[in-house]
Amino acid sequence: MSEAAKKTDLTDQIEIPGPPDIIETLSRSMADLNTIGKMIAEQEELASEVVNTINAPCFNLVRKIANIEEAVRFLGQDRIVRLATGRSLRGAFFNSNQSFPEEIWNVANRVAVASVLIAKELKLAETDSAYELGLFHNIGMALIYNHTTRYRNIVKAAYRHESGAIGAFEKHHLGISHAELSGQLAERWHLDATAVEVIRYHHSIPWINNAFQTSDDDDKLKLVAMLKLAERIAHSSGFIAQAPTNHEWEKLAPVIMNYLGLNDMQLERLKRNVLEGMKDES
Repeated sequence: MSEAAKKTDLTDQIEIPGPPDIIETLSRSMADLNTIGKMIAEQEELASEVVNTINAPCFNLVRKIANIEEAVRFLGQDRIVRLATGRSLRGAFFNSNQSFPEEIWNVANRVAVASVLIAKELKLAETDSAYELGLFHNIGMALIYNHTTRYRNIVKAAYRHESGAIGAFEKHHLGISHAELSGQLAERWHLDATAVEVIRYHHSIPWINNAFQTSDDDDKLKLVAMLKLAERIAHSSGFIAQAPTNHEWEKLAPVIMNYLGLNDMQLERLKRNVLEGMKDES
């Protein structure tokens, strides 16, 4: 029996950690902007990461932000909290020297940047919401890997399977999928309900197809379309599983492209633009 074929039931074994104290405080704070800026500034590493993120080329602000206090005044509480929440993931889950968790984080960054660029070009979401969604969508991979290092082989097999049913493949072998865990963590870390739902089901082909056929929640559909496009353009399947073909995208492309009104030529143009923008982030 191959490593990927062995079954492990992690359904009740993985505890969902809460957010760092600063994120818990910020999510509930009614303080004024100056106070919020000072609260984040006390977390020097996080403050630096947030300012560097805001100044990244993909956000394309009209001017460079000098410090976190200025960032809060410029962007407002909600946007800053979303960026701080996303950037907090690295310190919470990716402090080891192991290669696979680092790959997970690097892919999340790629998808986050691609999401921002797609959101701007197609007017699908606010850039900070797009960035947060991209960073959170695969965090469940790190949770699973912390419980079984076999997960690396399992997730590679899931992405390579011709069915494209990544979530179903993981549930068959582990009793849980990384998307479900990512959604649970996103909810505990106070992401809004729409983002949580999209993250939870982003590898469920039946749920996505049904959403585009029956849902009138345009905000949700835009986030789904944006995230799946970002995964496709950022080549998640290649970086995570060295899979040359994104079988999941092949199953979802018709309904997503129809919703966005994109043809093959327009998709290729979007891909070129996004990949060009991602070069500026390196």
